[in-house]
Amino acid sequence: MRVLNLASSILRNRIGAVPRPSWCTYLVCYRCNARCQMCDSWRLKPGSELTADQVDEVFAKVGRLDVIRLTGGEPFLRDDMSQVAKAVETRSRPSVLHITTNGSFPEKIDEFVRNFSSPAKLRFLVSFDGGPAEHDANRGAQVTFQTACESVDRLVALRESHGIQVSVNHTVISRTSLRSHVELRARFAPQRVDVQSVLAYEDSSMYGLKRQGKKSTDLIVAAGYPLHPDLDLAESIDFAERQLAEVDLIRDRWVRRGKRYYLRGLLARLKNAQDARPRPKCVALRSHLRILPDGAVTVCQFNSERLGNLLTQSFDDLWNSQPTRDARAWVDACPGCWAECEVMPSSIYSGDILIHG
Repeated sequence: MRVLNLASSILRNRIGAVPRPSWCTYLVCYRCNARCQMCDSWRLKPGSELTADQVDEVFAKVGRLDVIRLTGGEPFLRDDMSQVAKAVETRSRPSVLHITTNGSFPEKIDEFVRNFSSPAKLRFLVSFDGGPAEHDANRGAQVTFQTACESVDRLVALRESHGIQVSVNHTVISRTSLRSHVELRARFAPQRVDVQSVLAYEDSSMYGLKRQGKKSTDLIVAAGYPLHPDLDLAESIDFAERQLAEVDLIRDRWVRRGKRYYLRGLLARLKNAQDARPRPKCVALRSHLRILPDGAVTVCQFNSERLGNLLTQSFDDLWNSQPTRDARAWVDACPGCWAECEVMPSSIYSGDILIHG
């Protein structure tokens, strides 16, 4: 991470100025071969997707970034995923290229790592919904627990030779899923793979079939946490407390610090604290840029209104346009969510993690 850029971004975000983005979440596709009941990505119309050449054009406009998250949908449904990642890495030269996958294409993932020119930048997060029965029942026949484990196994085998990092994300979707967390950790402990967790939100504007392209203000609450209806609040509080007590077991010190920060805020919100802390200034449309599969720029996880398109507009025109300025004012007035994909860039580029981390 560029220290001077970080310091400048923190200062500009804290005084309400608008820096260029340093963190980008790029949805390479909506298409997904999983059939998760808590996510409608597989139900959404795929729409158009940037070609690899167009990705190169878009990220040339964006310029240098610290962190890029490639996500979906399922990124490895793209046959040109290697070319997409190469274009992103070449044009924006990130320190970290983070890829979230459901692990259903172990051979493609293996080949991708072996052929990528800067593998030490790669951070893989393979997602699970619990133990084998719960995972397979939720994700469907094309995205099995066994296949996802094979992807983790292959990534672990490449870890030493290629310098990549791999971890598992456990999306806690039900009471059964929550209780299987210990089983998941035991499965991957011998491989020294950290298993992180996130409690499923009630819904999402980004992936909700009826919410896409809209503001989901009902999911952004001043106090509390919009927990998925299949989760029990008391069990979720107990689970989060245990996760916080065990956070020092996470091997990567930066991930450990970020997870500690996140879990403290999660517990405060689960307990319905009226002034829950930490509460970083949101950096959406400042240090955090979200790009959709067709090159459109949107606001955040809970406001998926489209502000323009980087394929057809210059970066400066879009970043300084009236729709973007209006959306930025909406972000500034937002009471704040606690979705980890929004919290982490905000904690870093607001500087709040330096105070409360």
